[in-house]
Amino acid sequence: MFYYYFKSKQDIYIAAMEQYIARQLERKCKIMEDEAVPFDEKLPIFRSMVEEDIQGYMKRFAPQADTSISDTSYKLYDLVHMLGRMIVPYSKFILQGIRENRLNNRFHITEENAEAFATFVLYGAWGMIYNNKFTGNGKPYELESILEITDQLFY
Repeated sequence: MFYYYFKSKQDIYIAAMEQYIARQLERKCKIMEDEAVPFDEKLPIFRSMVEEDIQGYMKRFAPQADTSISDTSYKLYDLVHMLGRMIVPYSKFILQGIRENRLNNRFHITEENAEAFATFVLYGAWGMIYNNKFTGNGKPYELESILEITDQLFY
């Protein structure tokens, strides 16, 4: 019956992961984009997105040493998709923090470049954290290290 709706196991997996990602991030992303919620109230929500949602995904679905290349590539695709969903809310969060004088704007972040900056920070941070999980080499970093680096960017 599944193959009536899906062409392969990978298609089933992708659909399930997209649903998981949407469910995990939808409510929190809406809060991140809501200008009525003060920046200081959003900060713990953003950190919970990082700690609970993305780290939760990695704990459940991180590639194992014995997984195939195609399985690993689907898992990496899902992580990239999850990060992609966070770019716009994160850029709005950054801009709000700047407007409310809660973040330092030494990089001259504007409406025009906020999404590019958010993309750079999100993908760079996760590349550092999960480098060892996907490649099996390189130095693994802890979440606290990434938060320390991003704090240096903004505070």
